[in-house]
Amino acid sequence: MNKLVLFLSVYILSLNGNAQDKSEGILLPSQFIEGARFYVKIATSKGDTLLGFADTGGGFTALFPDVAEKNGLSKDLKSLTIGDQDVQYILFDDLVADKRIPPIETASFIPVKESLFLVPSKKILGEQGVVLLKSIPQDIFLGQHFFMGKAWTFDYLNQKIWVNTPINKNEAKNENIQSIGFKKDESGNKLFGHPSMKVVIDGDTLDMLFDTGASFILSDTGKMQMNTSNASIAGSFIAKSVYNKWVSNHPTWKVYKNADNFTNIIEVPSVTIGSYSVGPVLFSVRPDEAWSKNMITSMDKVVKGAVGGSALKYFKVKIDYNNELIQFMK
Repeated sequence: MNKLVLFLSVYILSLNGNAQDKSEGILLPSQFIEGARFYVKIATSKGDTLLGFADTGGGFTALFPDVAEKNGLSKDLKSLTIGDQDVQYILFDDLVADKRIPPIETASFIPVKESLFLVPSKKILGEQGVVLLKSIPQDIFLGQHFFMGKAWTFDYLNQKIWVNTPINKNEAKNENIQSIGFKKDESGNKLFGHPSMKVVIDGDTLDMLFDTGASFILSDTGKMQMNTSNASIAGSFIAKSVYNKWVSNHPTWKVYKNADNFTNIIEVPSVTIGSYSVGPVLFSVRPDEAWSKNMITSMDKVVKGAVGGSALKYFKVKIDYNNELIQFMK
């Protein structure tokens, strides 16, 4: 697979930062979408504020080309080559004026090692990228490398985002703290920033991707079934084989047919994470191959789906990429 296609995937889907900053957490300016997904608000060198869609399960981190042109940033763009593709980019320091916003980890496939945002062309974004932008308006896409090397608090209950909030390794025995997994090289350095975690559903322990940006792109049928005019809503994903088991074992669980574009959504009454059981939680079906053949390229194991805002909205979540721990709180 072409490297650029793999790493610039915005729909589904590095250098490892090992230093641990001991200072207090920093509250970031943010904006939540119906309490279940969120933007980081980024003040720029031009005096504008851009909305960065926060997606821990996303591929790249980028400023969209139309936004760069509209905000007078075109003269700050530079060029690099990834594989056989020429791609524009803008340095983090040339764009971001707010010192609270942390710099971005540099992906291993990018020859420039300074913190930067890619500025992919519409051709590179492709049809899925265009659909994403129409369904989830945004100026910047904040994918996995934005979150790597840091510790975060995503407080869905109070709609606040903090960075530099580490989890003490001595607390790892807490039943609501679990280890998260990452794909690494032979030396133990993280190659990607897609965290795996565990949930329990219907008595089964499932490995899942932690995915703050998981979204359903609603069909007209889906909008009617969900009683909304929104083009997208926060969701979670599940492998088709697990979905089939749920439908077989629980015929009373509600299924919204063809609601996520042409894919079914199922309403799971209860999801257990640590000592907490929450619900209902909506999951959209994805082929097993989406996890076993696609996401496995950037994850430490084959997962069965992704935990997104339809489940995370019930929690205050801490995730520490350096200590490789995640904590769920109420």
